[in-house]
Amino acid sequence: MKEITLKELKEIQLGILQNVADFCDKHEIRYFLAYGTLIGAIRHNGFIPWDDDIDIAMPRPDFERFIRTYKDDSSLYQLVSVYNSKQYGLPFAKVHDTRTSLHETLYKQDIYGVYIDVFPIDGIKNKFQIETIVFLTKVLHTKKANFSNRTFFKEVINFFGKIILIPFSVNNIATFMDKICKRYPYGSTPYAGEISDGLVGGRAMVNYELFEDTLPHEFEGRKYNVPIGYDKWLRSIYGDYMQLPPIEKRKTLHVFTAWWKNI
Repeated sequence: MKEITLKELKEIQLGILQNVADFCDKHEIRYFLAYGTLIGAIRHNGFIPWDDDIDIAMPRPDFERFIRTYKDDSSLYQLVSVYNSKQYGLPFAKVHDTRTSLHETLYKQDIYGVYIDVFPIDGIKNKFQIETIVFLTKVLHTKKANFSNRTFFKEVINFFGKIILIPFSVNNIATFMDKICKRYPYGSTPYAGEISDGLVGGRAMVNYELFEDTLPHEFEGRKYNVPIGYDKWLRSIYGDYMQLPPIEKRKTLHVFTAWWKNI
């Protein structure tokens, strides 16, 4: 197998994004750029120069319709989620390129190649709902963690954590997280946010109206949707996101290697 270069990685991800965006536009499914991809669009009209992934999000009703109906006619791209794979262990979805293979350094690998993440936007009732997901994210990371490339202290914690979690699969944990995320229907409460990955915590909780409409914005030479309230959403998570971080922090947070399967 031939290792995929950073340039190829971004080209593959853009191909997936274009396919997903075209599908959503055709079937009137709401989607919009999210997280670093959204910052990249607003600040750079494309990728953040040191970023290496693409994130999109959808209000929960659109997310579930997308999960049920998405299909790439060429069979080049495939969706994976807890709804269609018992081996998958995340409470959000990925669309991946089936020509590729990907190896995560810190976590046991789910079955997918180079991907884009697809996150649900859920109704949020209170901080307890978020804190529960944050705790379960740590549980899930413990279950999936590799022992290599970690400090001795973290390896000890992971060892005992894995013993406790033996009765539960990663799919069990992720499916339980999914149920908590969607406990309160989107639009039934004044607040909403993306809480499924458990990394943003309380900063995810914003007014649901920020996601009720979208605007077109350039990203790598093409227009994609961004949420109408993108500025308030990004500021709630990152603060002054238009300010470039210090040089020492301009690096990817992802640790993985990707290959072409048949080259």
